[in-house]
Amino acid sequence: MVNLVKLVALGLALSGISTAKPKPACKKMTTRQEWRDMKKADQKKYIKAQQCVMTSPAKLPKLKALGAKTRWDELVMLHQVEALQIHSTGTFLPFHRYFLHVQQFLLGECGYKGGLPWWNEPLDAGNFINSPLLDPVYGFGGDGTGPGLCVDGPYANLTVSIGPGFHNQPRCVNRHINDFFSPFTNQTFVDDALNQPDYATAWLAIYMGPHLFGHIALAMMDGNSITSPGDPLFFMHHGFVDKMWWDWQARNLPARLSDMNGPNAQSPEIGFIEFNGTMAEEAVEQGWGSPSPAMLAITPNPQAGDGGPETTLNHVMSSLGIIPDATVRDVMDIQGGYLCYQYV
Repeated sequence: MVNLVKLVALGLALSGISTAKPKPACKKMTTRQEWRDMKKADQKKYIKAQQCVMTSPAKLPKLKALGAKTRWDELVMLHQVEALQIHSTGTFLPFHRYFLHVQQFLLGECGYKGGLPWWNEPLDAGNFINSPLLDPVYGFGGDGTGPGLCVDGPYANLTVSIGPGFHNQPRCVNRHINDFFSPFTNQTFVDDALNQPDYATAWLAIYMGPHLFGHIALAMMDGNSITSPGDPLFFMHHGFVDKMWWDWQARNLPARLSDMNGPNAQSPEIGFIEFNGTMAEEAVEQGWGSPSPAMLAITPNPQAGDGGPETTLNHVMSSLGIIPDATVRDVMDIQGGYLCYQYV
């Protein structure tokens, strides 16, 4: 019987019929809508779920030991601990797609069943300050005010304990809008990224273009690259970033579902490519400090799955225990089974 099975498989292979196991079906599609296209009631449900995550006690002992007080702190700490692997690297886009998936899981713990919203920033480029996303009732609050640049709206009076940089000091949700830089998120810069011929050039155009200038224009959580997810608006910005990548992939989907490269960790001689100086110099100039020995002890191996310094489809991404690990291959297709959503 075993030999017969092998002969049948061999015959199918020779005939061109695949015997590979089918990948998991995308059974329950969620829809990611642009914020202003959502019903007011759905906007409120999303905000309420974020508030819930921000006030739910932390669960993971190793993250609590480093200062996480809430589930939201755990999410921010994930970005903090792995910061030098997920910025200025080829893992930037797949990790942040996975990071959005981690947030979706935490929102689900608080009863949220809808798709993640996103911000179509080109609609507000040059005028972020008046965007409906900064509405104090049906949005994320506006420009920060007072000594700590604390926001108003639904996230006022909430505390984030992670950051700035590799320090952990409780503070308010804060941001500082700068519309000198927000025009660099306009459609011209988006199109420049979408017109890139391969992943090696596309991820850089996204990273150094609309992604970077969106962050500069919003200056979330002290304008800090390491712990900016403390501001819930971060996830709207990165929904926009993720959609750019998917739009780029969709232009040549069969080829671009496997197009992956770039370093899987920052070079100490370069650090963040958007700043001058070495990694050590940036840590001082930006006021980030450096990861503590306790942080380094839980930091994943950046070459996990790759076997070398280059990002591959086998690269393993870790959420430090919030959800199971995943590979870059898992997140390449947003409707591939591991992920199951669409943008509208």
